[in-house]
Amino acid sequence: MRSEKEWLGRTARTSWNRLWRGMALSAVLAALLAGCSASNDPAASSSSAASGHNQAADAKASPGAVADSQANTAGRASEGQEAGGPAAETALAAEPFSRKIIYTANLVMQVENYEEAESRVQEAVKQSGAYILQFNENTSSSEKYGIFTIKVPANGFQSLLDLLEKINPSMQKNMQGQDVTEEYVDLTARLKAKQVMEERLVAFMEKAEKTDELVAFSNELGKVQEEIERIQGRMRYLEQNVAYSTIELRITQKIGSAEAIKAQERGPLMERAAAALNGTATMLGFLFQWVIVIVAGALPVLLLLALAIVPVYLMRRRRKARLEEIRARLSEHNQLQEPKNE
Repeated sequence: MRSEKEWLGRTARTSWNRLWRGMALSAVLAALLAGCSASNDPAASSSSAASGHNQAADAKASPGAVADSQANTAGRASEGQEAGGPAAETALAAEPFSRKIIYTANLVMQVENYEEAESRVQEAVKQSGAYILQFNENTSSSEKYGIFTIKVPANGFQSLLDLLEKINPSMQKNMQGQDVTEEYVDLTARLKAKQVMEERLVAFMEKAEKTDELVAFSNELGKVQEEIERIQGRMRYLEQNVAYSTIELRITQKIGSAEAIKAQERGPLMERAAAALNGTATMLGFLFQWVIVIVAGALPVLLLLALAIVPVYLMRRRRKARLEEIRARLSEHNQLQEPKNE
């Protein structure tokens, strides 16, 4: 009986000990789970660690696969930024936002004095801090004109337009603006993604132990750097065109108007006669020059025709001479035969 009671007591104590141990273990697990849930995105951290471990393993196994993995990862990051993900929104919120607009204007001035208008335009360009990128001047039978391509800082664009309008208030204006903000933001996101790819490829190249791995990473790095240079070039182009606006200005002066022709017709008689004679002589000289040019151009053809025609002409002339000689002989023979017949 006593042994049975002792065995029952030990069994009860063992059951209570197991129960208390289970309750304590459950409390510890609950505390650990609560701490994990209060931490900042542990799943992402573990996923990132696993990703880093896998990438390191892939770096030793297959360089081409790692390069492709890095390209895909950076591509997904770029797409997330382009789609307006949390990272892109945070970056844009941290940077001061300013719209990037390229302004251009096309102006046409009809003036009475071309030289004076040109001088005033150059003075206005100097006052506004702009510069003339290109200038062309020409004169036709009806007008004299000049075309200016002006680059002006964006903050002085409107002031230069006002100065040019004072020179000729009736000038024709056509202004337009191109908003390139979206393209610039997209280029910025792509550039950051490509720079991350460049850093990772450089790190993998430093850890590469085989020649084929080094060559694979080097080729991928060259492609990424080429893309970075292309993106940076486009961004510089946009920045320069945003910083400096473009103005195309055309200045024209009519020189063949009806009033000028009438003034010439009302001149002295001898002057008009001399002008008419000079015009006729100029026209004849022009025609004579063209005749010489045409003859000189046709001379080789004429020589070839002469070489082909002259032998034919000589043969026909010789044949004709023989026919005449034969006819003369026949005529003489007939004359000698007529008396005998009588």
